[in-house]
Amino acid sequence: MKETLAAIRSVPDRMAPPLAAVLRSRVLGLLIHTVTTMGLSLLLTGARLGSQALPLAVCLTAAAGSALQSLAAMLGAVLGYLYFQGMPLGLEYAAAAGLVFAAVCVVGCLHPPRWCMAVLATLLTALAGLLFLAQARFSPPALVWYGLRLALVYPVTRSFSRALAGRTADRLWLLGCTLCGCAAVELTAGITLGQVAAVALGAASSGTAPGLAICAAAGLAVDLSSQATVSLTALLCAASLVTLWLPVRIRPLRVLLFFTTVALGVLLTGGDMPQLLPAAGLGAAAGLLIPPSLLPLESRHQQVAHRLELAAAVLEEIGQSLDDRRRREPAGASVIFDRASDQVCGGCVLWGQCWQQHSSETYHALCAVAQPMLERGAVQRSDFPHSFTDRCCRLDGLITAINRGLDDMVCRRQYDSRLRESRAVLVRQYRFLRDYLLQTASEDPAVREPVLRYRPELGVAGAGRGGQALSGDRGACFRTPSGLYCLLLCDGMGTGPEAAAESAAAIRTVAGLIRAGVHPAAALETLNGAYILQGDGCFSTVDLLAVSLVTGEGTLYKWGAAPSYLKRGTHVKRIGTAAPPPGLGVGEGHKAAEYGLSLGDGALLVLLSDGAGGESAAQQIAAWGDGDPKALAAALIGQPAADGEDDRTALAICLRPGAV
Repeated sequence: MKETLAAIRSVPDRMAPPLAAVLRSRVLGLLIHTVTTMGLSLLLTGARLGSQALPLAVCLTAAAGSALQSLAAMLGAVLGYLYFQGMPLGLEYAAAAGLVFAAVCVVGCLHPPRWCMAVLATLLTALAGLLFLAQARFSPPALVWYGLRLALVYPVTRSFSRALAGRTADRLWLLGCTLCGCAAVELTAGITLGQVAAVALGAASSGTAPGLAICAAAGLAVDLSSQATVSLTALLCAASLVTLWLPVRIRPLRVLLFFTTVALGVLLTGGDMPQLLPAAGLGAAAGLLIPPSLLPLESRHQQVAHRLELAAAVLEEIGQSLDDRRRREPAGASVIFDRASDQVCGGCVLWGQCWQQHSSETYHALCAVAQPMLERGAVQRSDFPHSFTDRCCRLDGLITAINRGLDDMVCRRQYDSRLRESRAVLVRQYRFLRDYLLQTASEDPAVREPVLRYRPELGVAGAGRGGQALSGDRGACFRTPSGLYCLLLCDGMGTGPEAAAESAAAIRTVAGLIRAGVHPAAALETLNGAYILQGDGCFSTVDLLAVSLVTGEGTLYKWGAAPSYLKRGTHVKRIGTAAPPPGLGVGEGHKAAEYGLSLGDGALLVLLSDGAGGESAAQQIAAWGDGDPKALAAALIGQPAADGEDDRTALAICLRPGAV
């Protein structure tokens, strides 16, 4: 009995591999594709423009590609046209579909271009229609519909070919044509498949801006294929507008609001088409089953923005978890004494006397040692009271254990301090990335670049230490799409190749972030965090001017750099004081100094590195007229330095009216 039950239980396991192989087989996939093509062609035969049928299934027969798929489309066309249109008109389209299928079989092996099959479909449809046009004695109405049908064949065939090749816009057109055909399929009591499908698409896309266009297209496709007294297009568009005006986040409630609006619209129109009420109910229920991802409800930009917002939320959660993490306090003096006594006094014969009989004296003796031990960084024999030293027989070992524990405590505190600093840097970086992603997600791609009112005029001059060609100072200037002009001057620590490499790396970091759309202050904080995490003692000072070429207003960011000078007429203002460079800490006390200024009124700003600063430079700037910034920068560097011990660089900039 057990063996029989085991054999029965193993049947699904034995059938799973063959079943999976069948599902993966090309034969089954080809069969599904063929049946789908035939069903699609059958639905397309019901498409009408008023009371006249459209040759959409003939177009699908020509666009199907292979002979097998064309055969399936032809069979669906013959059955559908004869069923929906009757013998006279249905026979004409059935004959056209047969001729197109024969052309596909003959010409398809030659692999002609897609436009060739569209041309053949147009010619064969015209040939098949001539016989029936002659029966109508070439009457004017028959000639008009004959020309209209022929005008549709070529573009519709080309569109269907692109749709089957995967083009999204043409697939939507094919879906609309199919919806037209569904309007001819009556389910029961006047309810058509087209009405249910149109309401289902509208309900699935309700509450979104593209949903209004989907409702208009779906309703129009059904209205053009039927002679209804109530416009389904108007009902669906009204329901879509209501769901837009009254945003409901819960999808079932939003679909219910959509259905209610359609039902009220049917009642307010006098109830001329009561079958729309059950059709709307069926469509709303079907709309709940349609995944929103199957409909083009979001543009490419909206989809990317949504993913950026999700990533920003994850980064915010990570930063919050790092910021909220509580650290364990390092061991204090009492813990050091406890551990030392456990190591040294545990096996001593006087343990009971020291820690039981005279426990209070021992406690007070260790308390007296704590303060000088923490101040000095070590404990000595002289720190203990004489009463304790006379009684303790392992004093040297106790002192060694206490000092070792004190060293461990100092190391742990240094480690915790470094860890807190690194964690603070990471929290700031995560929040910076979050803000950047949210800013990028909220940007409107349709915004045009502003009209610039000013153009920058820049003067640059520099010299290496002692007349050397290589300077440790680096500069950069660039303009962002928003009209922000940025001027950078970085002075690497020291001179020579290492200083040049450090200042060049700072330029690349800050300039790259600003070009990517990061706020200048956030870019400087990122540079500061990078210096802290590197921990190699390599730094670079930063002078960063960010001025708008639209308004002439700007901000000067200074972090560890030499003072700058703003010259307006004959008045010269010194900007900035000596400060440490970035990379020495985080928090409010370690940020770039910000100075608001305006260059739109003809003011001139001079940025200097450490070697080019001094009283002589300030006096020379004050005595300079309103000449060329290039000449001023060259004059500042042309004079020999007082000590010649550092690289020298001068940048002078002013704004002139006019576009760049």
